[in-house]
Amino acid sequence: MGLFLFGYQWGNEYQRRRAEPPSISGVLVRPPAEIPGFRLEDPLGRTFDQETLAAGWTLLTFGDLAGAQGQLAIQRMVDVYNRVAGEEDLHQALRLVLVTTTDAPNLAGDFARLSPALYVLGGEAAERERLSAALGMASEADPPLYVFAPGGYLVALYTGKVEGAVLAADLIALYKGVHVLLPEGQ
Repeated sequence: MGLFLFGYQWGNEYQRRRAEPPSISGVLVRPPAEIPGFRLEDPLGRTFDQETLAAGWTLLTFGDLAGAQGQLAIQRMVDVYNRVAGEEDLHQALRLVLVTTTDAPNLAGDFARLSPALYVLGGEAAERERLSAALGMASEADPPLYVFAPGGYLVALYTGKVEGAVLAADLIALYKGVHVLLPEGQ
C-alpha cells in the first residue's frame, strides 16, 4: 500500500512539473512575479493592499475616471466579470481594480457602488506611483491590464485593447491552469 501511495504522489508531481502553461492572448509572466507591499483605499473606505490582492484573483489597471480611458477600463473589466459567471469559484474570487491616476472622488464613489467586486482605488500619489513603478508601467497613456492569481502573484498582462470575451476565456484558462503557473507549494 505504501508503495502505491508513493508512486501515485510521484506521478502527480511529475505531471505537474511537465504540464504546459495555458496558451493566452496576453503575456504570461514566467516565473510569476510578486510586487512589494502597497496600501490604497476606495471611496467606500475599503482598503486594498497586498493581503487583499493575495486573497483571490484580481484584474488591475490604471486610468483616469474623468476621461474615457478609465471608464472604458471599468467597462471591459465588468464585461470579463460577467462572462466568467459560469465559473462560480472564479467569479466569487475575482476582484476588479482600477487605480485612479487623478483625483475624482465623486466619480470614483459612483463607480465603486456598481459592484462589490469593483475597487476604484485612490490615495497618496506617491503610493500610486510606487505601485505603478513596481509593475513596470511605462506610460499612463495606454496602461496594461494585469492579472494576479491567489497569493498575489502577477501571472499575466495584456497591452492594447483586448476584447472582454477574449480576456474572459484567457482568465478561465489561467484559473484552470493555476497549478502550473504558481511556484511549488502554492
